[in-house]
Amino acid sequence: MWKLLPLLLLVSCAAQEPNDSVSQAPRPDSSRIVSTLDLPLLPAPATGAQQPATKDFQTGETRGRVDDSGAWNLRTSVTHRRLRCATYETGIQLGRGNADCSNVRWTSPVQFGTRRTQCNAATLIHAGGGELAITSDTFEASNCVRVVIQCSGPC
Repeated sequence: MWKLLPLLLLVSCAAQEPNDSVSQAPRPDSSRIVSTLDLPLLPAPATGAQQPATKDFQTGETRGRVDDSGAWNLRTSVTHRRLRCATYETGIQLGRGNADCSNVRWTSPVQFGTRRTQCNAATLIHAGGGELAITSDTFEASNCVRVVIQCSGPC
């Protein structure tokens, strides 16, 4: 019986299918921010028929886009470092700061776009998006994006 216990624990913590639901704000439960990454938000390359105006961000495995209507998408890698399962959410926030995204004044709340349960020290890709409630002036003034990773459970 004792020899089966580790195997049963591993099987019960298998990575679950993604649930790409969007929440408007951080959850009031035991969730906590485990990582932030501030990146420059740059105008997307112009194409002949591109509407609406968009801005991109990218570094390593993290990349995304925001448009002037507030629609956004994000793709990033999230690593869970424990055996027991935890739930991770990824999201973004817009702001205005220095060119290197230091001294930023954040002009939008954080909005989360993915929610996935991860187990067994797994690394998973989170891909999702949502709609930020921003004005065209906020979009035009924004030159930084903060990628936020939130976790609940044994993070």
